[in-house]
Parts: sequence; C-alpha cells; structure tokens
Amino acid sequence: MSRPQRVLDSQIDEAARAVFLEQGPAAPLHDIAKRLGISQAALLHRVGTKDALMLRALRPVPPSAVALLAPGTREDASVEDQLLEALLHHRDFLRQLVPCLFVLHYSMLGGARATQTDTPPPVALREALTTWLSRVKRAGLAEVAAPKVVAEALCGALEARCFNAHVGGATYAPGEDATVLRQLIRVLVVPAEPRPRRAVRPPPKRRSR
Repeated sequence: MSRPQRVLDSQIDEAARAVFLEQGPAAPLHDIAKRLGISQAALLHRVGTKDALMLRALRPVPPSAVALLAPGTREDASVEDQLLEALLHHRDFLRQLVPCLFVLHYSMLGGARATQTDTPPPVALREALTTWLSRVKRAGLAEVAAPKVVAEALCGALEARCFNAHVGGATYAPGEDATVLRQLIRVLVVPAEPRPRRAVRPPPKRRSR
C-alpha cells in the first residue's frame, strides 16, 4: 500500500490563509484540514496550535519592493518610471497584506503582538525608498528636497489608498493607482534639467607663410 503524499508547509500556509481570510479568526481548523485533505489531528500535529498556524500564515513578510530598489537607479528607464514601478509593486504587496492585518488585529493574538517584526514592512519600505531617493539626488538625476519626507509622503499615500480600498472598495480610493501615483511623483520628484552642452570651438586657422 502506497503512503499518502505529504502535505507541504507552503500548502498548509496557503490553505490556512485562504480560510482565515474568508471566515476570519474564528475559522475552525476542521475547514483548513478539509481543504488540505487531512484530519484535524494531523494538521495540529504539524502546526502545534491554531494561533501558531494563524501567525505563520498571516504574519507580515518583508516588502518585495525593497529588493527592487536596492540596486539603485537603472539607465533603461526614467526616474519617474522606475519610482512608479516600485510603488505599484508595493501596492500589490499591500493588497495582500492589509486583509491579513485585519484578521490578525481581530484575533485573540491582537494586532501588536501578531505583527511584531524586527523591521515592520512600512518602515522597511520607507528606509529603502529614502536611500534610493538620496542616490537620485546625489547623482543629480532629479530634484528631491528631502528624500525622507518624500518617501513618507509617497508611502503614506499608497498605504491610505490600499487601506481605503479594502474597507470601502473603489469608491473609497477613486482614480487609477498608477495615474494618482504618477501625478504625486511629479509634484515631489522634479526631473533635473538637462545640462547645456558646451560649444565646441573650431581649431584656430593656421597662418599661411
């Protein structure tokens, strides 16, 4: 008789995340085990407790946009386009994170304990964006009055849109994200004017003898 296929940790986390997001923190373990095709006892043997499973399935992870910003600016796109790309990447991350934070907040764990990390995702993104904008400013690629303040404004605006959209839908965050963010970038990060080319003087004419 063949042994049943072992359920992977990633499959457990994925199933638990889906059930908790659908039903909230009161979701029974039985429903998660059923989705995985195993018994509740087998699930508990793997995860320990329901709280432990909820933490590992919903706890925040470092924002992926940090890795996108780490190498600095690229030469194949404008500062504006690169910044917009990173912010939209972070928007997708927040759309997955915000619902998880709501479930953790209303669980017995409480939001503060459940979401405690060495560097919270909002702080990590602000730090990475501040560093990136500082490089842009030093390189003279754009005028950034205060990189840290600009990073706070951009991240705060994006977080507010994602939170509002989760709570009230599109009517709470009107407009396309890309359009709104691009307009905000243009206000806060002004492209540097191209440096005027120095006129090349023709070589002096030789006097004929």
